[in-house]
Amino acid sequence: MTIFPINHTSVAIARLRAEAGATQATVAEKAGLDQSRISRIEKGEIAAAAEIDRVLDALAELGAIRAADYKSYAAREWLHIEPPSFWNPELACLEITEETLGQVAEFLNDDERPWPLRRQIEKHRDSLLRAATFLNRLNHNIAFIGDMGVGKSTAISFIFDLLVPASMAEKQINRPILETGGGGTTICEVHIKGGPEFGISLVPMSENELRELVADFCAAKWMILSSEKRDQSETVGVSREADRAIRNMSGLGRRREMVEGKITYFDPVNDLARSCGNEEEFRTRVLGLMGLPDRTQRELWYDSATRKHPMEWVTETFKAVNNGRLKDVSLPRSIDLMIPNFGRSFGELEVSVIDTKGVDDVAVREDLDARLKDPRTAVIFCSRFNDAPGTSARMLLQHMRLTFSERVDTGKVSVLALPRSEEARSMKDDMGEQALTDAEGYEFKTMQVSGELRAEDLGGVPLIFFNVESDEPARIRAELFGQLAHMRKTIEERLFDLCAAAQEIIENHEAQALNAAIEEVANRLNTFLKGNRRLGARERLAYVEAIGTVKGVRYASTLWAATRRSGEYSGLNMTHLIGVGAARDAKLRSDTWFQSLDAFLKSLKADDDLAAAVRTIDQFAASAAASKVAFLEGSQRGAIEVYREPLTQSPVWTSCSSEWGRGPGFKLRVAEQLEKWFAAKGDLKETLEDIINSLWEQSVILPLLRLVEESAPEADIAATNVVRFPGHLST
Repeated sequence: MTIFPINHTSVAIARLRAEAGATQATVAEKAGLDQSRISRIEKGEIAAAAEIDRVLDALAELGAIRAADYKSYAAREWLHIEPPSFWNPELACLEITEETLGQVAEFLNDDERPWPLRRQIEKHRDSLLRAATFLNRLNHNIAFIGDMGVGKSTAISFIFDLLVPASMAEKQINRPILETGGGGTTICEVHIKGGPEFGISLVPMSENELRELVADFCAAKWMILSSEKRDQSETVGVSREADRAIRNMSGLGRRREMVEGKITYFDPVNDLARSCGNEEEFRTRVLGLMGLPDRTQRELWYDSATRKHPMEWVTETFKAVNNGRLKDVSLPRSIDLMIPNFGRSFGELEVSVIDTKGVDDVAVREDLDARLKDPRTAVIFCSRFNDAPGTSARMLLQHMRLTFSERVDTGKVSVLALPRSEEARSMKDDMGEQALTDAEGYEFKTMQVSGELRAEDLGGVPLIFFNVESDEPARIRAELFGQLAHMRKTIEERLFDLCAAAQEIIENHEAQALNAAIEEVANRLNTFLKGNRRLGARERLAYVEAIGTVKGVRYASTLWAATRRSGEYSGLNMTHLIGVGAARDAKLRSDTWFQSLDAFLKSLKADDDLAAAVRTIDQFAASAAASKVAFLEGSQRGAIEVYREPLTQSPVWTSCSSEWGRGPGFKLRVAEQLEKWFAAKGDLKETLEDIINSLWEQSVILPLLRLVEESAPEADIAATNVVRFPGHLST
């Protein structure tokens, strides 16, 4: 019998009693125990198994429908996977998985099993464990991504009831606890999660990051004031939110004054700069004014003694942190908002909501890539209604398709269009007639956007609409919960298929027809793999993607900041983009091979003589899909490792940053400098090519050969360092 922590059982009993609507006294009377004993059991006091059984039996008699189920659950042995929560939505599937893994272990204990069956069952076991681990965990994220100024933070606040009481705001739109504005408001990524109390926790920028940001701020101001290196067509500087925070932290905020009856803004930064002999002195004095050594506070908690409503306190404190107004708090890299009972509408799932930093230039950012790759994160692309699905959403959806080979219809992503008043009713049907209701306008927009996405090979992305002034937030929460449920359902269905496939082999392993069919499939696949072992030729150089991004960057400030950080800037990370380029090339050159394999597998399934091995063929296809993902991820990681040190330590960045101030064409001149550098580094190009060919062998060919050839060696796991993406049984 599995031994659960006493608090696990105590919480379960308290919850079952609450669900039955019974008091402790009623349960005590039915169980033949003192009420005080029930109270102590629910508080976690150790109790005898017989007492627990009596309490559960009493609860069942009092109408606790799942009391008997819990009793059976507590008696179950979990030898192969971690015991899941009794309230896990996929508990039944996990119970079947535990039973199947037990059968698998027993099957593999017999060394006389034919090797093709052993290899398949071993593969099933590994896949079962990965899928079960994913479903066992109940924590998920919902990450909102969108262009700057689309209303993302406002939408999050209304959807999840992150609002101050209506009596505390003059207008409904002013109720969000997240700071909102016309874009350029939030300084960093914000996580909203459940917590024991209302509070704010932050991860500060590293000292080096903060000093680099201040250096950009000072350099931009110094160039303007000194009239040197001034480009008349473009300007550089830090983002609006960073500028605001640095000014507040240093006490250099602009002051409003009346001059000759007119409002004039006085900028103390200009006076400070003029009093300095050089840029270095200017930067040193700004850093000194910020008092960085004293900014050590990392957590702030609500105190009822303030006599403020908790949500009012959160609103004010978050705004102060976000704008650099607290003397003991540094500039944050990320902020956590702790809200008691947050996410309770998501049932058993433990959900955190992530408000990512708005996209104002390059969409394929490293931080957003991490959200797209995380199998436990559902991504919501936010856009204005009229622009849906939005510029950044289109780019990132195409990025998923071209770089990860990732499906977009598994619940991983959706688009949230945010209409304003009357926008939905401005939509017209094919006859040119305007929508009569918002719902009809939403339907017209869905048809339009769905058609556009299908044309871009992105069909299947759900489209959600939310007008913060008129739509019901509960409906949106339900749709987002459905998205997470879809993600889990995809894995659950795969897990059921794996269990059925493993059980079929185990139950029929002595059947001659099955063994003969599996062996024939193995022989044919072995022939295919050996005859089609090589990876296709390189289609494009890995750095082409990065150069294209440099040429297409929207704001000179983004590129200028990147050149001052040796190409590793959060808004434009060159080594990350080189990795993206390598992954896209890897996909291009392997697509034909995987298409050929798919056609070959379909021909095997169409062969009546191999009908008994259909599940075997399906599992081989699943293994091939997982190998493809591993290969693409490995290619991205390999390119980053090959280029990072030589590129970031190269003097080319000094040359690139010095291009600013030489007139129009800054972006093109930087791109030209970088192209020359890459062209001169043929050795890096060939090193990466060797790595990608090795990854192909280790990530794709050898793992698949291992399934169809008895003497095939195992792949070098250290060489592949597999990271699996959502939809491929990641945990």
